[in-house]
Amino acid sequence: MCMILIRLPKSFLLIRLSAVVALAFAASSCGTLPITGASSGENAPNLLQAAQSPTDVATLFIEAWGRSDYAAMYALLAPQSQQLTTAPVFQQIYETADAAIGTNGASIANARVEEQGQTALVRYDATIGSNTFGDIEDEGRAMRLVNTPNGWRVAWSTMDIFDDYAPGTTLDSFSRRAPRGNIYARDGQPLVEQDSTVVTVYVTRGAIPDEEACLTTLSYALLTQRGDFVTMFADYNFETQFPVGDIDPDKYEEYSQALAENCAAVTTTRETRRYAGHGAAAHITGYIGGIPSEQVDEYAARGYDFGELVGLGGIEAQYEEELAGDARRVLRIVEPGGMTVREIASSDGAAPMDVYTTIDYDLQMAAGQAMADAYNYAEGNWASREHSTGGGVVVLDIASGEVLALASYPTFDPGIFNPDTPYFFVGDYIISLGGDARQPFLNRVIQNSYAPGSTFKIITAAAAAEEGVWDSDQIFDCTRIWYGSQYGDTREERYDWRNFEPEEANFDTGEVTMADALTASCNPFFYTVGALLYRDRGPSTLTDYARRMGLGSQTGINVGILPEAAGNVPLPRGVDAAISEAIGQGDIQVSLIQMARMVAGIANGGALYEPFIVETVGREGETPVFEFDPTITSEMNLSEETLEVVRHGMCQVTDSSVLGRTSGERLGTAWFVFTDPEGVVAPYTVCGKTGTAQTGRAEPHGWFVAFAPADDPQIAIAGVIEYGREGSETAAPIIRRILDEYFDVTPDQVAPYPEWWYENQYVPLNIPEGSTGV
Repeated sequence: MCMILIRLPKSFLLIRLSAVVALAFAASSCGTLPITGASSGENAPNLLQAAQSPTDVATLFIEAWGRSDYAAMYALLAPQSQQLTTAPVFQQIYETADAAIGTNGASIANARVEEQGQTALVRYDATIGSNTFGDIEDEGRAMRLVNTPNGWRVAWSTMDIFDDYAPGTTLDSFSRRAPRGNIYARDGQPLVEQDSTVVTVYVTRGAIPDEEACLTTLSYALLTQRGDFVTMFADYNFETQFPVGDIDPDKYEEYSQALAENCAAVTTTRETRRYAGHGAAAHITGYIGGIPSEQVDEYAARGYDFGELVGLGGIEAQYEEELAGDARRVLRIVEPGGMTVREIASSDGAAPMDVYTTIDYDLQMAAGQAMADAYNYAEGNWASREHSTGGGVVVLDIASGEVLALASYPTFDPGIFNPDTPYFFVGDYIISLGGDARQPFLNRVIQNSYAPGSTFKIITAAAAAEEGVWDSDQIFDCTRIWYGSQYGDTREERYDWRNFEPEEANFDTGEVTMADALTASCNPFFYTVGALLYRDRGPSTLTDYARRMGLGSQTGINVGILPEAAGNVPLPRGVDAAISEAIGQGDIQVSLIQMARMVAGIANGGALYEPFIVETVGREGETPVFEFDPTITSEMNLSEETLEVVRHGMCQVTDSSVLGRTSGERLGTAWFVFTDPEGVVAPYTVCGKTGTAQTGRAEPHGWFVAFAPADDPQIAIAGVIEYGREGSETAAPIIRRILDEYFDVTPDQVAPYPEWWYENQYVPLNIPEGSTGV
């Protein structure tokens, strides 16, 4: 048995429906009262009928709509309305309407009731909150109610959503977005341009005059490794004409004759969102594509229509709101023929903005081309897929932290994500790129970290000089074998890199100063000072200097939405580890952007700038909404004497005239790249450091870092080639090619890539554990 006792105060006028529903539910559990809104037809007590006025019901119905509480709304419908419209259909109608409106609330005002017997008409004004249109003021609405045994209930139709929303009409949120903003290089040339012309190149295998020559031409023209085109060609029969890639009109003019003669290529053009270089700057700009399925609701709440294209990587994603602008949207009721019955609300939207970067357009295109050319030219050697997985390079302005160029290889054409791409089976192609072991979507400059190898000797030299464990003019005898038991090293012996070189380079470096040791990359010297720093200055000393010089933490570079690698600069676990870390081995990991910033600090006097790519964002002729000012995040706090030792050592690395005191041999490790008397001598001066780091595989990572010119430094540059050969053999020639562009040398002063890259097969390096190459 169940009993409910109700005592009402004399001042009782109204019981809100929420209380009534709770009471009715309790009563129904006793078998005496039906649930409010049920269509059972049982009579409710007079008390419950008196508790609800037509205005109360209308108010509660509209407020429940604002909360998307469709169950509460449906409970307020008259039984006949519930019979005509089931709860699932009712909910679907409102969910569809709310998706178009972007409903985020609703309220009622100025309600007036006209009762006539068992019916009532509530006239009222409603405010419907919208994520898209703001507050929609809908005045003069009318809601019809009927008095049922359970109280006043809504005689519902779709016109209770909006007047004129009759059966057969559609509630439509129509949008028109202005053309997307552009992304510009520092000189105003577009890196990404909306509604720009793109040339698509097609070939038919059966019509190609010389397939080998065609593959070579395509690889250089389209920044794609030759072997990838071999794989692509195998997917088509000899009669099928298929697209091989997009190209800029000016670059097509450069290659048009070769494409015609070697490939019998045909072309088409289209207007689209053009990504300059079609991969040369992909890891900066990112790309646009369809809204991911898991983010449809999120974008809908921001006013996007399904089917719109949004930024999905790089600057395109980071500045989506600015580049896309706000669409002008209209909420309207449309009849089946497409005619607008009623326009309910609209939003003016906002024009898209442009993004202006620090990128030097010509240098960026040169960097992307230099990487692609290297991997094509050396494909039969270190650049084959079985060896190198890729590489990266970055150029910084030493006086501001501006990124002038950033290239990661392998790359991809951002245009493949645009639905207007001409690629056949593009979905399968994108999936294949995502599964490629070379990771073409990876930004190797920012997202990856590597063992630095001998480039870390810059930090070790700075620490040794600053801490005074070795005087700058003190002589060290650099032999090919080093014994460190006196310092606590448990290894019987360690080696200089020259110990494993071919006969012409296999000799004792001999007497060196600290700067000379850096020039010659003398492992024994750095073993020694690494041990001294650990023993005499403390286990954390070298680690502290590495962190002071910008390693082991994110730089804060302001591009893209993917996380930046912080690297790893751990405390050595003992003297053995300290000796290995002194030459950039062990557990030390650094990123390319960190190393470029560190070299910039050496060149500029010790300031570590926050690297940045996006300089301003805004509309032409208006005040920018974003403007980045160069920011010094920290100082190295190195004396000028220490900086000069390091600079001097680096500047000798590329100088063929610098000879060993006792050996009489050239001391530097990259002289043959820049000042080989029998080669193409660079008409500018470069101060650099090579590095070759063990990887756990036979193939090492090859590094080169530098600043230039020597007498008035302007830029710092860092590059790495994964799983290739020594840095002097791989990364350094690529950086030479990029510097040739920066200094605008004449064509006869541009250094060709080494012939052995193309002519010879790969020969593994013999680098023992705990040692390095150059």
